[in-house]
Amino acid sequence: MGALDGKVAVVIGASRGIGKGIALEAASAGATVYVAGRSVGNGAGVEPGSLGETVADIEAAGGRAFGIRCDTSEDSDLVALYDQVAGEQGRLDLVAHSAFNMSSFGPTIGRNLWELPAGLLGDLMRTSASGAYASAVRAVPLMITGGGGLIVHVSGRGAARYRYNTAYGMDKAAMDKLTSDLAHELRPHRVAVVSLWPSVVRTERNQPPSGVDEYGWPDPQRPADDLETPRYSGRAVVALAGDAEVMARTGRKWWTAELAAHYGFTDEHGRAHPVPAETDPGLA
Repeated sequence: MGALDGKVAVVIGASRGIGKGIALEAASAGATVYVAGRSVGNGAGVEPGSLGETVADIEAAGGRAFGIRCDTSEDSDLVALYDQVAGEQGRLDLVAHSAFNMSSFGPTIGRNLWELPAGLLGDLMRTSASGAYASAVRAVPLMITGGGGLIVHVSGRGAARYRYNTAYGMDKAAMDKLTSDLAHELRPHRVAVVSLWPSVVRTERNQPPSGVDEYGWPDPQRPADDLETPRYSGRAVVALAGDAEVMARTGRKWWTAELAAHYGFTDEHGRAHPVPAETDPGLA
């Protein structure tokens, strides 16, 4: 018996990285997973990976998944996604939002606000914080009807401290505010809402022999093999979704490593990771 047997999950941003790790772990725990995002086929994005590959990996491991193209800035896409889930499954237990606009963000890392494209914040938020808001508008009624569930927003330290640039921090802060306020509204309905804070993750962009420090900056002394893996975050989501007392955690942010210590899981290579410092000691 898997921890999520009989459960239905939607993972947005599941073509690669943390979103893919969440989708793989939810499926391996027994959930039927709808993997959603914009990268349908190979070469569709700035990074490798696609919804088709994620579905294939889940099915090869014996899981059940459906790939759905969904742009969270388009309400019609969200309506179609959640209508399909309702029509095919009649329930929804878990939503994880890990979508991020890397194509707009990547070239802007380390640039001051006045050096950024004027539309950068809007580009980021339409996919990330505003996208998660719009997703919740469509997902929550189905979860309430089913008697409860869990919404996970992948956020991070940039919500609280300077990281990469101003637009990035504003988007992450908005994501965490969405978590706290939506949790307040959904508490009577037994739907928990949490922000998941991974540390630096070994995604398709951070492959050996590259290395980065805990803030994402180049550091050859810390090999990529030491970084958290996407499935480490996925295991955190599964642990939360399978916890009968998850409402005690609603409305807050949780480091992936915090949850690993509490629930007793490791990453896919058997590694435990330290809980990162919340602040950058180099900043006032």
